[in-house]
Amino acid sequence: MADRSARLDFILALTDKVTAPLGKVKTGFSDLAEQSEKNIKTMGLGLAGVTGAFVGINESLQPALEMNRALGEVKSLGVAEDALTALNQKSLEFSVAYGENARDFVASAYTIEGAIKGLTGNQLATFTNTSNLLAKATKSDAETMGAYVGTMYNLFKGQADAMGKGEWVEKLGGQTALAVQLFRTDGAQLKDAFKEVGSIATAAGVDIAEQFAVIGSLSSTMEGGDAGGRYKAFFENLGAASEKMGMTFTDSNGKALPMLQIMEKLQGKLGDLTSASANTKLMEAFGGEGAQVITSLAKDTDRLRNGMDKLGKVRGLENAENMAKAMVDPWQQFAAAVEALRIAFGQALIPILTPLMAKLSGIAGTMTRWTQMFPNITRVIGIVSLTILGLIAAMSLLTFAIGAGRMAWLAMVTVWKVVQLLNLRAVAGFLLQVAVIALYMAGLTILYTTMALIRGAMMLWQGAIWLVNAAMLANPVVWIVIGVMALVAAVIAAVVYWDEWTAALMNSEAFKWVSDQLTALSDWFTSMGGWSGMAKAAWDGIVAIFHTSINSLIEMLNKIPGVDIETKFGAMPEVPGTDIGVNNVDASAAAQKAQQTINAAIPSLSPARPNAVPAGGLLTSIQNNNSSQNKGTHVETLNINTAKPMTPLELENMVSMAVPG
Repeated sequence: MADRSARLDFILALTDKVTAPLGKVKTGFSDLAEQSEKNIKTMGLGLAGVTGAFVGINESLQPALEMNRALGEVKSLGVAEDALTALNQKSLEFSVAYGENARDFVASAYTIEGAIKGLTGNQLATFTNTSNLLAKATKSDAETMGAYVGTMYNLFKGQADAMGKGEWVEKLGGQTALAVQLFRTDGAQLKDAFKEVGSIATAAGVDIAEQFAVIGSLSSTMEGGDAGGRYKAFFENLGAASEKMGMTFTDSNGKALPMLQIMEKLQGKLGDLTSASANTKLMEAFGGEGAQVITSLAKDTDRLRNGMDKLGKVRGLENAENMAKAMVDPWQQFAAAVEALRIAFGQALIPILTPLMAKLSGIAGTMTRWTQMFPNITRVIGIVSLTILGLIAAMSLLTFAIGAGRMAWLAMVTVWKVVQLLNLRAVAGFLLQVAVIALYMAGLTILYTTMALIRGAMMLWQGAIWLVNAAMLANPVVWIVIGVMALVAAVIAAVVYWDEWTAALMNSEAFKWVSDQLTALSDWFTSMGGWSGMAKAAWDGIVAIFHTSINSLIEMLNKIPGVDIETKFGAMPEVPGTDIGVNNVDASAAAQKAQQTINAAIPSLSPARPNAVPAGGLLTSIQNNNSSQNKGTHVETLNINTAKPMTPLELENMVSMAVPG
C-alpha cells in the first residue's frame, strides 16, 4: 500500500512539475497571439485608412490628371491657351451629350492639329467636335475621322478658307453623315476613297456634294479605295474621251460638266449605257476604270440625282447630330456625365495641389541625392526597415499559425461531438487508434532516419580519426617519443624484476654453460699473463657506464613533482686477486670472491623479495612518497612515572594550562 501511495505521489508531483510550465508557455503564446492580433488589426485599420484616403484622392483626381496630360500633348504642338480652354470645354459638353470619353476627345485633337496648321480660337474645338461626332455617327473611331477631316481640309482648302474653317467643317460633317446614311457606307471607306481621288476632281471644278454622291454610289458595289481610284481614272481620261467621242465635257470656263450632264450626252449618242456595245465604246474612250464609273452610275441615276440634291442642301451638323443621338446609351451617358463632373472638380483642385506636389517632388529629389551622398546611412535605413517588416511578418505568421491551429482543433472537436451524437464512438475510437498508430510509425521512421544519419556521421568521424592516426604515425617525432617511453618502461621493469630475472638467469643451463666458458676463458687469460690488468680496466669501464646510466635515470625521475628516490649506486667493490703475476688458484679465488661481493651489493638496489614490491609498482610508491612521509617528530615510547596520584583539580588545572586561550 505504501508503495502504491509513493507511486501516486510521484506521478502527481511529476504532473504538477510538467503541466505548470506547459500552462505558462500556453498562456504566454495565447497572450502573444492576442497582442499580435490586436496590433495587426490596429496597423491594418491605420494602413487601410491612409491607403483609402490616398487612393480616394488619387482616383478622384485621376480623370482630371488624364485630361491635363492629353491637353499637354496638344499644347506641345504650339496651341494657344485660349484654344486649349475651348477644347477642354467642348470635350466636357460632348462627353455629357453623347456618353463618350472626354479624354479621347482631347487626344483626337492632336491628330487634327498635326494635319491642319493654323487653327486658332474655337476652330480646333470645332474640328475636333466634328470628327468625334462623325466617329459616333458613322461607327468609326476618333483617330480615323480626325485623319479624314484633315485629309478633306487639305483637299478642299480653298473652299474651307473662303467659307470659313468652322462653317466648312460642320458642313463637311453633315454631308459625310448623310452620305453614310444614303449609300450605306462608313467613314473609313469615305476616307480611303477621297484619299485615292485626291484633288483632281476639285481641280476639275466638281462640287464636294457631287463627289460625295458619286463616291457613295460607287462604294455600294466596291471598296472605298477602289471607288476613289476609278473616279480618279475617269477624270484623267476625260480629255482624251472628249476627242475620241467628238463631244465636249467641259463648260466655257474649262471646268468639267456635272456627272449627270456628261452621262446624258453619252446616252444621247450611245444609247443605253449599260449595253455591251456602249460599254465597248466607253472603254475605248475612257479606259477600263473610267468606263466602269459610267456604267456603274448608269444603273441607278435616280439614286445619284437624289443624293446630289440632298447633299447640296446640307448646311451644318444636324444630320450627324441626329445619327449620333440615336445611338446614345443612357447608362454610358450618365457615367460620362459623372466622369465630366470629376474632371471639372479635379481641374479646379489641381492648381491648388500643384505647388504642394512640386514641393514634395523637390523633397524626394533631395532625399534621392542624399542616398547617393550617404550610401551607408541609406543601407542602414534600408536594413532597419526590412528588419521591422520582417518582424511584423513573423508576428503575423505566428498569429496565422495559432489561428489555424485553433480552427483545426475546433473542427476536430466539432467532428468528435457529431460522432458522439451519432453513437459512433467505436468507429471514432478505431480511427483514433489508427491515427495514433500512424503517428507512432511516423515517429519510429523519423527516429530510425535520425539514428541512421547519426551512424553515418560517426562513421565519417571514425574515418577522420583513422586518417589523423595515420598522419601521426607517419610523423618521425611520434616514433621518437614512443621509443623514449619504451626505454623508460624497460628500465623500470628491470629495476622492479631484477631479482627474478637474475635468479632465472643464474639457474639456467645456458648461463651455467656460459659461466663455465667464461671461467675457462679467464683461466686462459690468467695463464697468458698481463691480461688481468686489462680485464680489470674493461670491467671498471663497464661498471662506470652502468652506474652513470642508472644514476642519471634516477635523477630524471626525481625531477618529476612528488618523486624523491634516495637510492643510488655506490662504488663497486674491488675485485681481489687481480694483480699481475698471481697464480691460477689465487686468480680463481679472487674472481669467485669478487662475484660474491657484487651479488651481495646488488640486492641493495631492489626489494629482497617479490612481495616487498608495493601495489601499483615502484612508480606508485615513489609518487606517494611525499604524501606518506611524516613531517612531525616521531616518538617511539613515552613513559610517565608518578609517585603521587593526580587529583581532579590538578588535572583540570593542567588541562586549562595546556589549552591556549
